[in-house]
Amino acid sequence: MKFSELMKALGPEDLNYITKYGEIKEYQDEYFYTINSQTSDLMQEIKSKVSEKKPMFPYLSDNKSLSDIDKPIKWDVLLSNKRETRSAKELIGKFYRGNRDPKSPFLDKGHLVAREFQKYICGQNEPTDNFFCKNVSSNIAYQFCDKNRGNGKKRGQHQFEQAVMNWFQKANDTDSESKKVIVYYEVEPIFRKSGDKIPIGTRIFAFRDTDTSDQVNNFIRQSKKKDEFKITLPYHIFIPNYIEDYEIEKDLDISKIREKFEDFYAGDEQAKYSLSKWYSNQNTANTK
Repeated sequence: MKFSELMKALGPEDLNYITKYGEIKEYQDEYFYTINSQTSDLMQEIKSKVSEKKPMFPYLSDNKSLSDIDKPIKWDVLLSNKRETRSAKELIGKFYRGNRDPKSPFLDKGHLVAREFQKYICGQNEPTDNFFCKNVSSNIAYQFCDKNRGNGKKRGQHQFEQAVMNWFQKANDTDSESKKVIVYYEVEPIFRKSGDKIPIGTRIFAFRDTDTSDQVNNFIRQSKKKDEFKITLPYHIFIPNYIEDYEIEKDLDISKIREKFEDFYAGDEQAKYSLSKWYSNQNTANTK
């Protein structure tokens, strides 16, 4: 079952929580979607949320503080090769509420704001506090491993993060040290229901301060063959937190698959274990 088919089975909203950002188009058999907007409104909104003095903006609701948050949230971030040395706590205040859920050998606790970004936010590679190296609930989401790390030609979140890092490396290699490089980065865990614990996927929008809306996702349009492309900025994508072909081995109908994933996204431990173990067994079988 495709991810879009699952979403239709889950409820009448389909993919409205993603399409509100623009037209979506599946790629690589729905391993990720591109999101294409015809306006620059979202770019301007992100730029208005962050600055070089305040490069991290957490989206909070109900007058909550970061220390109250017990699930992953949306972040806007400004990354630059010219930044002051400071800690995440200095930038966003008290943040620690740890994700103390039991570890799963089949799921990643993936960072939304990547550890590798610390250098371009806080000015140094070594951890200055726990935000980038511990299970801080506001920055950690359960993800199937290959959706987080990628798997061969199937790009995961890590490959899109690496494209941001590659841009800074390219700038360092070709430009003088005096040139300032700025990248805006928005990452959002998408939940099917407000009470769910596990996101159905992650939306990421990354662009340079000089990029325009008509350049977004050109890395797809410029590729000559499917799967043969290099991820470059700017991009706006959605990565489903989903496993394909679950019904083939289990011989389940749509209603049973829907029920299993509903429980999984809600955080049910039995559903989490069942789905992730099957997923792990499939990966093991495919590597033999």
